Amino acid sequence: MINKADKYLKETLLEILEDGTIDKNPRPKYEDGEPAFSKFITQKVFEYNIQKNEFPINTLRTTALKGAWYDIEAIYIKQTNVLEKMDKSIHSWWKDFVVKNFTPKELTDRWLDWAYHFGSEKTYKDKNPSDFQENSLGATYGNTIKRYDLMNNLLKGLENNPFGRRHIIDMWQEEQFKDDEKALPPCAYSTLWSVREDVDKTLKANYIDLTLVQRSNDFVMTSSINPAQYVMLGMAVCNHLTFKTGITHKMGKFLHLIQNCHIYLRHMDVVNEILNRKTTGLQPIIELIYEPKDFYSHSFDDFKFSGLEGIKKLESKLELAV
Repeated sequence: MINKADKYLKETLLEILEDGTIDKNPRPKYEDGEPAFSKFITQKVFEYNIQKNEFPINTLRTTALKGAWYDIEAIYIKQTNVLEKMDKSIHSWWKDFVVKNFTPKELTDRWLDWAYHFGSEKTYKDKNPSDFQENSLGATYGNTIKRYDLMNNLLKGLENNPFGRRHIIDMWQEEQFKDDEKALPPCAYSTLWSVREDVDKTLKANYIDLTLVQRSNDFVMTSSINPAQYVMLGMAVCNHLTFKTGITHKMGKFLHLIQNCHIYLRHMDVVNEILNRKTTGLQPIIELIYEPKDFYSHSFDDFKFSGLEGIKKLESKLELAV
């Protein structure tokens, strides 16, 4: 037996090897300064039916599920772009993208936040901007969610007009890029949410079908991390809606669209290792086991994972390109 995530992983790696295009003038570089060339294909679509226990977690290599959640927590719950406010386990994911400069608005927000929590207006006015310089990704990710109130708008829309066709979170905000040109452009940047009723009326539930749009994906590194983390986000939203409306909400279908799906040329040993591995024959499953509650109260401990037995870490080294 092979689950969809295993099938997608092997088939996509082979497709990239056989039909992929090598990029030119790549932005990323390795630690030694050499350009990080990749081989890529475009417009890959992966479909999972969470309702039928199809989950986007492969068994050919381990998936950092805890880090995947903490990433979601930073962006959508804490709504921060500051490394120090994220869980320590994911600092290494972002440290190479840190920028030290902040926009005037960011600095003003920091001053006001500091004044509110720690001192008087007079005290914070005596502070210098350098006092508030933290390790930030720039005006992006959680900063975007907070600036445009995207998460609250989504939750309110799903609660008040569930069958509407405009439930979207879009972190690709051109005006914000103009404010902070050094900010890291979001990779998995857009989600579309649709609600439908249980057709058979047997569960008396609403299902949420979620689409994730990603401009670029390092497929060896994050083929399971990105979709798994957004399934967890979807489950937390469902739990929130159940809490708010009294109507049971569950994850239905999950679709993942990647525009540029690539493998780095220095990762070919890893690609061969994965292709030569056998699946465990299990279907990894994610469950949200906590009773319905407010979206912002969710944590990693609310989730239960099964079917992960026998999954082995990669033996080959994955050299990071940033």
